[in-house]
Amino acid sequence: MGYRSREKKRQAKAAIARVKRDHHDTMRTRYYLTFAKKGCRCSSCGRRLRVNDQLVYRHDGPVTLCLPCGEADPLVDYRISLRWEKQRWRERRAA
Repeated sequence: MGYRSREKKRQAKAAIARVKRDHHDTMRTRYYLTFAKKGCRCSSCGRRLRVNDQLVYRHDGPVTLCLPCGEADPLVDYRISLRWEKQRWRERRAA
């Protein structure tokens, strides 16, 4: 691996870290659609969520909601997480 490619990677990592640092407060309060890494329960209805179940997540709290509760709550406006997009991409590619 050459010097230029390593330098490009360093610059990209620095740019990502800078954006995360600048927008940390707004990102903490956003809701994201993602997959459960481990078993948990919905904060609203208490429904059991297993590994790889879809859930709506907010880091500031933390709040985990099952998908029906996340869609039913008018105050929750969630975005699709990068992890969710990558998982869907892998599933489509495998099929």
